[in-house]
Amino acid sequence: MPIHINGKKAVIGALALSLAFGGGYAAAPHAAYAAANGLNTPFSDISSGHWAEKHVAKLALQNIISGYPNGTFAPSKDVSQQEAVLMALRFAGLMDKVDNDPSAVIEFNDSFVVSNSFKKYVLVAFNEGLLDTSEMSQAANVPGTPWGTKPASREWVTKLIIKAIGKTGLADGLKNTPSSFTDGGQIDSRYLGYVNAAVELELVKGVTETTFQPKANITRASLATILSFAQAQFEVDYEGQTSGIVSKLSDSSLTVYENGVETSYALDENTLYYTYKNTVPISKSNLLLYGDITVIAKDGVAKYVEVKSDTVHTTTVAGTFLRNVADEKKIYLWINKVPVPFDYNDSVIVEDTAGTPVKLSDLKADSPISIVQDSFRDKPLVVKIVTAPVASQNTVKGLFFSTDGKIITIKEGSSLSTKYLAKEVEVEIEGLKEAALDDLLKETDQVELTLNADEQVTKIKVESRKVEVLDQAKIASFVEDMKLLTIVDAEGKNPKSLYLTDKTKVDFYGTFISVESSYDLLLQGTQVILSYTGDKVVSIKIVTSYTGKFVSIDTLDYELKLKLDTGATLTLPYSANYVETPGSNTTPLAQLKKDDLITVELNPTQESVIKIKAHRDVTYTVQVIDIMNKKIRVQPATGSAFELSIKDLPLTDKDGKEATIGNISVGSSITASYVGLLPTAIRVN
Repeated sequence: MPIHINGKKAVIGALALSLAFGGGYAAAPHAAYAAANGLNTPFSDISSGHWAEKHVAKLALQNIISGYPNGTFAPSKDVSQQEAVLMALRFAGLMDKVDNDPSAVIEFNDSFVVSNSFKKYVLVAFNEGLLDTSEMSQAANVPGTPWGTKPASREWVTKLIIKAIGKTGLADGLKNTPSSFTDGGQIDSRYLGYVNAAVELELVKGVTETTFQPKANITRASLATILSFAQAQFEVDYEGQTSGIVSKLSDSSLTVYENGVETSYALDENTLYYTYKNTVPISKSNLLLYGDITVIAKDGVAKYVEVKSDTVHTTTVAGTFLRNVADEKKIYLWINKVPVPFDYNDSVIVEDTAGTPVKLSDLKADSPISIVQDSFRDKPLVVKIVTAPVASQNTVKGLFFSTDGKIITIKEGSSLSTKYLAKEVEVEIEGLKEAALDDLLKETDQVELTLNADEQVTKIKVESRKVEVLDQAKIASFVEDMKLLTIVDAEGKNPKSLYLTDKTKVDFYGTFISVESSYDLLLQGTQVILSYTGDKVVSIKIVTSYTGKFVSIDTLDYELKLKLDTGATLTLPYSANYVETPGSNTTPLAQLKKDDLITVELNPTQESVIKIKAHRDVTYTVQVIDIMNKKIRVQPATGSAFELSIKDLPLTDKDGKEATIGNISVGSSITASYVGLLPTAIRVN
């Protein structure tokens, strides 16, 4: 079927394969060469400091330009008109308009000669208005000079680019305006408006401060520069390119906020850094946190980073501290005698005026603080809290007497001393996890109180006792009226009588139940794990599982041996046929190895192991980070990538210190700890 363009005919037939501008280059080898030789582009002939290196580097990463097979770019080489058309189409994001049907033949009239490999691009340029019919009449006026391979002049290219960015109207309005260049009289009247428009839009500069040299041939470096400048007027979504605001920045990564989505990119030694102000590379330290930025990335690694303005999208608010509601992640300030809430997330930085990190819990009521809040989210977040230096803490010791949750009274010698409790108080009792105020024993516990600058108690440490654990106990008897529990060891020996109290915690299948609700479970022979202090039961767990090191398995008698942390070895009947491991619940029992850490779950009568879960650590490479939903896409060493939710999972760094999702960067590795199929913790490597 014939296609008519500007009165000419294009006929469907056969078409040669397209050639990339410059012939293409093998990106990886030349990129490696560039890195090894301190170059900022993949081309060996664009030296560091070359006047066009910023623009060439950017356009190469955007796949608008490419080099030659030998790794060169030939920046001073003239560009033909058909090559300029191809670059303009790539720049304008019009390559999807190109018909790559190998059975197509495109024919122009005899006077309009274009190389076969470029005809399909010229065809699109006519269709999209980048070229007009004047090109054909001009070609007819210069017989013997092929239109396509003719060197593109500076004035001709200027018209092409102005049309590509849709600024023809501006050019029409300036076509009768004299040029500011001293050689403006040499500019063809057909191009004067386009040159004036390009100057006004700051797309072109003179060859010298006063001359434009309109008839001179455009070079590859010059055209790359014009296209680079033109991107400020004509935005295209190039593959791998993101423009937004830097919401997080570290030595190894940056996170870009764009339209409500945050994406993290790894930074490495080959990442290029530039600013909108000039063409000279800048250092990573010049990047602006919460500033405008453009990133061109590949496989999660930022290859090109450009600072787009000097604006920092934050506001600062001063007030006096009222309170912090940790569960809601809200901090309240008194501002003009009105309590004002501010939202924050796990990435918030809290420090004093000297830059020393401060805990949110250490902020003092009515102390002056400054809130730095982002201004680019629909719902702004606090990114930094600055307070005056926190005074050092001191301690007092005494005998615990009482507490009502607001104050604590201790006995110092023969005198009673009362202290107010801070909003968040840590209780430490050796051997007892997650100790609370209710675990303190009146006139029994010798305690050390840690006080903040307001003389409020932030920590209570019990020094006179510890909680002991019996992990192979069996119930011998239970006297309900007296709440007297008698237990024996695994062999039925060494009886010990202990009292349940109203504070005793009873764990049944991972759920805490009241003491009264547990009476029917405290039957003779029931296996329990019990913690006690003195003659009081602190906690009792009805055994539904054990965790320890795998010793051996007897597949004839169906018995499994497990060594507990206490050193004791249990021999347990089993009925489980498989082992749960990360990603599989059908791993053969034969894959268990001596000293593997496992958890075994028992049936309701505690007679047999019905499930075996292996504790495994798996290392992944991070591909994508979803900060808002606390999810990351990870790639294991083998198998397919998948999405891993880290919500509610404890995160630590390689030194074991608490971390947040903000510490994870694209391209880095994490290690997930599993119990069977379920992840239980994440370590940022």
